[in-house]
Amino acid sequence: MEFLAKDREQTLTTGGLILADQNEVSADPVFNIKGHPIFSYALIAILIAIYIGELNFGVVPAKDYTPSTQTLLVLGGIFRERILSDGEWWRLVTAAMLHGSVIHLTFNCLALWRAGILLERLIGWRWFAAIFCISALGGSVGSLLMNPANMVGVGASGGIIGLFAAVIVASFHFPSGPLPQLLRMGAIQILVPSVLPLVGRTADGVHIDYAAHLGGAIAGAALSFVLLKAWSSKQIHPRFEVAALIGGIAFAAVAAGSIWRIGELRASYLANPFVQYFQGQYQKAGEDFAEKAKLDEHAAPYYYLWRFIAQSRGNDDRAEADLRAAASNLDRAQWPYPVYELFLGQLTPSEVAAKATTGDSLCEAIFYIGEWHYLRKETDDARQKFNAALLSCPTTFMEYKGASGELLRLEGR
Repeated sequence: MEFLAKDREQTLTTGGLILADQNEVSADPVFNIKGHPIFSYALIAILIAIYIGELNFGVVPAKDYTPSTQTLLVLGGIFRERILSDGEWWRLVTAAMLHGSVIHLTFNCLALWRAGILLERLIGWRWFAAIFCISALGGSVGSLLMNPANMVGVGASGGIIGLFAAVIVASFHFPSGPLPQLLRMGAIQILVPSVLPLVGRTADGVHIDYAAHLGGAIAGAALSFVLLKAWSSKQIHPRFEVAALIGGIAFAAVAAGSIWRIGELRASYLANPFVQYFQGQYQKAGEDFAEKAKLDEHAAPYYYLWRFIAQSRGNDDRAEADLRAAASNLDRAQWPYPVYELFLGQLTPSEVAAKATTGDSLCEAIFYIGEWHYLRKETDDARQKFNAALLSCPTTFMEYKGASGELLRLEGR
């Protein structure tokens, strides 16, 4: 490195330790930069392996090697409601191990490699790991508190930016010579652009989480001040390495322990017939809609409608017969029997809408009329009805979620 060449002009190197004078004890701190940043390399390998897992175990098929937002949510991304309302605090850890795209992962791995070159060999891998973990938590907290409630946040950038903030603080351990200046310049080149909101998103459409960057920088700098207090000028690495190691192990334990919960969330998500339907698994969706109908008598008429829609999309010859059988068990004077008549060819869309006597039934009529058009490949009419359903249906209704999903499908997303 450049600072070694400069420093040799002023000091004598002995066994990797830089001493101020051959015949007297150095007044300047000693340090050792031999070897490789092994922890940084290991962490890069782990992040790459996790990203491969995102692509292979996502709940929605990845597009162009990019996991979907729903995949990132299920696999542990930051989402305010899930954390504050559902108590899923482990997401503060797991979000830091996920990435939203290949470009996102690549830039973070390059930055982590650079941080390892600058810092890991100076302070030791244990303190380096502790700063990354605490900074990652700080980044997750920043993302949680400052980003919109509907944003899913992921990425190791909070932990990485914290490392560069720590580089700047740790550079003050060296009062003179070229080393502190080179450390600061190397860190500032990455740190300053990372905490200033200069660009909203990258070329591949990923939003840059400046809140996580700021939270990570604050956490990394704060822990680095503690590191300075624990770093005697006569020691190569800061003291309390065991405590730093325990912090890193605790972070890893939470990440590992969350795997079972993520597995449960993933299994539950994939077992949802609406998910199966929008992923094109029409036969499975139809079967599970029928099972849902058996378990919920009140919602059964709607689940049977969804079974018919799924069967129709899957070209199931039993679709109309199953719908007739379900209709035979309904009160013809009650809603949503007119919707059954629409799909069975007994009523027109305008007649169905006229039979909707409440706001809720009208929003449902609008949605199912949209599905009627969609099954007939009248996509413009379907799109219009789905948009109207989004405006008129409560967000808790399955018709609202259905309209949202169908519009995404119509847009090719």
